[in-house]
Amino acid sequence: MELKEALIILGIEEFSDRIINSNSQGELFHLVQYFVIAEALGETDWFANWFKEIVTFAEAEWERPESVFQHIHKLLIENFKNQISHPTPQAKT
Repeated sequence: MELKEALIILGIEEFSDRIINSNSQGELFHLVQYFVIAEALGETDWFANWFKEIVTFAEAEWERPESVFQHIHKLLIENFKNQISHPTPQAKT
């Protein structure tokens, strides 16, 4: 799998340049997380929307919002942990 393919699977291919160029030191190790996430999740209906919300939040609130692309895996794990510890109540049918 190539990076472009991983980003297409995740529905975030329009962010490819920003993801690749997000590290001011030129390091590219953070790109591995996108391969891992794409392989683990496959195509989803929610990841791209979640990702875009995180990027929008970082742009508004973070001192260095471009670093959000290097920390997506940490934010995703944090999101899952929060959902597990605070599950959304299911409506009774």
